[in-house]
Amino acid sequence: MGKYLSLFGFAIVIVGIVAGYVANEWIPIPLGIIVGGGVIFIGGLLFATRGFWQQRSTGMGINALVATIALITIIGLLNFLGVRYGKTIDLTENNLYTLAPQSKQLVENLEKPLTVWVFQSPPSSENERLLKNYQKYSENFKFKFVDPQTNIGKVQEFGVESYGEVYLEYGTKNQFVQQANEVEPISEVRLTSAIKNIQRDRVSFVYFLQGHGEPSLEETQGGFSQAVASLQQQGYQVQPFNFAEENSLPRLADTVLVIASPQQELFPGEIEAIENYLAEGGSLLLLLDPESNPGLESVLDTWGINLDNRVIVDASGQGQVLGFNIATALVTRYGDHPITNPFSNGITVYPLARPVDVVEKEGVEATPLAYTNEASWAESDTTTEQVQYNPERDRAGPLVLGFALNQVEISTKSTQKNNPNETDSTSEETTPEEKSGEENETKPETSPQPNVDSRVVIFGDSDFARNGLFIQQLNGDMFLNSIDWLANVEETSLALRPKEETNRRINLTPEQAAILSRTAIGIVPLFGLILAIISWLRRR
Repeated sequence: MGKYLSLFGFAIVIVGIVAGYVANEWIPIPLGIIVGGGVIFIGGLLFATRGFWQQRSTGMGINALVATIALITIIGLLNFLGVRYGKTIDLTENNLYTLAPQSKQLVENLEKPLTVWVFQSPPSSENERLLKNYQKYSENFKFKFVDPQTNIGKVQEFGVESYGEVYLEYGTKNQFVQQANEVEPISEVRLTSAIKNIQRDRVSFVYFLQGHGEPSLEETQGGFSQAVASLQQQGYQVQPFNFAEENSLPRLADTVLVIASPQQELFPGEIEAIENYLAEGGSLLLLLDPESNPGLESVLDTWGINLDNRVIVDASGQGQVLGFNIATALVTRYGDHPITNPFSNGITVYPLARPVDVVEKEGVEATPLAYTNEASWAESDTTTEQVQYNPERDRAGPLVLGFALNQVEISTKSTQKNNPNETDSTSEETTPEEKSGEENETKPETSPQPNVDSRVVIFGDSDFARNGLFIQQLNGDMFLNSIDWLANVEETSLALRPKEETNRRINLTPEQAAILSRTAIGIVPLFGLILAIISWLRRR
């Protein structure tokens, strides 16, 4: 019965196909005949093979087929969703495959198209991945890989000299970034710094005061060479400044003077020059360790700054876990300021630091930057072997390690008398001789008052910005953000900067390389052979 039914259904399908072909138009009638015949054909086929479908092996095969189809469908859907809505997790130490907040902000705030020209063909997959990561954050960010062998016009336009050179084009400006190759791909640090620099409409200068025992700017232990190199990458012109060689500080816009841990007091003329510099709108970064005594009391008093010579001790144990001693303050709490707003609860490290205090001064706005934890205190005696908190001479935490200060305008109003007819009796009784005597009285000398554009950032420590510690955690970001804020850089660019990849390469001597090679080629296979022989003997 099922066999005849399936043949009947097949015949109906043939009739529907012929009808549609003759009419040369697949109208609903021939399509309906084909569908109806197909249903009859399948029903008859199932009826004819009902014994086969009732077998246990058939059911198991169908279940396996359905499970396979379902698995393939699920995997296909997951791949589709992964491609359509991609989400990656970066587990590298310095988040090498995730753009830093500063990179994202700079690209998002691009006001006009910026193009990265990479003279490399075929394009490196690693370089292309990095540039696509940038491109996700702005339509104004574009990149192009150019074959320098065929596109001679672009090579001449940018003055390309070597294969793999990378350039930025922003409006009418062109800037060289680096030379990329298989060993050294495009660096996010260099690319982000180049993007920031090419958008600058002015040159900013950073002067490090020298001549009073300050740390060196060269590549020495305890120097500032890493800080200088980072500033130069950010587009700053960095120069040492010595009053013995220069008459006065340069009166240039966007200049920052850095005074870092001088060991000798400044001369009165130098202090006066610094006061005049601030009075004309200058910016000053002070990094003053407990043992440093620059003699800047008059400058500090003008801004309401008080320095505590006691050393901060952190008894919480957090620093010891990370390899620091008890005299190293580990900070995870920051003030509400553009310098520290990007930090969240990140870590900055301050060895042998002292507290900084600010008293209220009219016209000065002061914001704390870094707080120590509750288990810290300012220790007055660090010579004892066992450091303990003494409430009589020590100062309990939390303490402030640094402040950002700026001048604000003061609205002054002339005071008026309640009764305009009233007169001051004392003024009537004063004789002209007395008045002239009062005018001739010597007035006390006062230091020049800072301009409303003046800014000061002070830390009770300089070690956090020195070589070695500068690259630890957020220390470098704290220093660079302070410089940016002092130089009046837009607050949108004050963010965490990209980190360079940590060099984990192991340099082996020829003897060590030979030992490793012999171990891999000879000893390991020999050890496996011995185990196989022992196993064979035991089975026998």
